Amino acid sequence: MSPRAFCPRGDHRPPATGGSCACGMVTRVPSGRAPVRPGPLVRPEVRDMLARCLYDGPGDPLAADASDHRPPAMRMSSLLRLRADRVLAALSAAGLVVTTDGELRQAA
Repeated sequence: MSPRAFCPRGDHRPPATGGSCACGMVTRVPSGRAPVRPGPLVRPEVRDMLARCLYDGPGDPLAADASDHRPPAMRMSSLLRLRADRVLAALSAAGLVVTTDGELRQAA
């Protein structure tokens, strides 16, 4: 089959094993394994402690609030936990790790 042949269906469906459709257009490269989802960098208690340190307002920002009708992703507790995760990821990228006792050490 010539590489310039027209696709018989016009929608470039790949074979189940991956590769290219009949016209030669590469449409899918099969993956050897499923993607690995990384676990949390530290225990949730350590992350929440850091999230509380990032908050400079009154009260406990991570406490449940029945009067807060915003979606969970827009609540202060979720936003602070997201910031804490970003700080921990930045520390990890810099070669530092937070140990199980909450100490900050140089990665081995």
